[in-house]
Amino acid sequence: MIKITIKAASIKIPIVIPKISINPDLCTGCGICGEVCPFGIPNPNNEGKYEMYEPERCTECSACKRNCPTMAIILQERKGCGCLWNARAVAKNPQNNSCCG
Repeated sequence: MIKITIKAASIKIPIVIPKISINPDLCTGCGICGEVCPFGIPNPNNEGKYEMYEPERCTECSACKRNCPTMAIILQERKGCGCLWNARAVAKNPQNNSCCG
């Protein structure tokens, strides 16, 4: 009996994943993400849904992700203060305007 071991060469294929995007199947076009984003990155497209324009400007504050009712925002959150987690509620009630500063 002969044993044969085959070793496959490792092939590395770089995959570039944007730091933030919106799942178009989950987006309802409600616009909350655009309302709470401090940089105005989410914008409506021609189909009435939202897309991330200039995602490289995103600071990963997670305001859009945490306020999206359908969880359509795809984002790798950065560890930090998380001061914008409730940005929509703060925008609606300016007396509760607290942040990390």
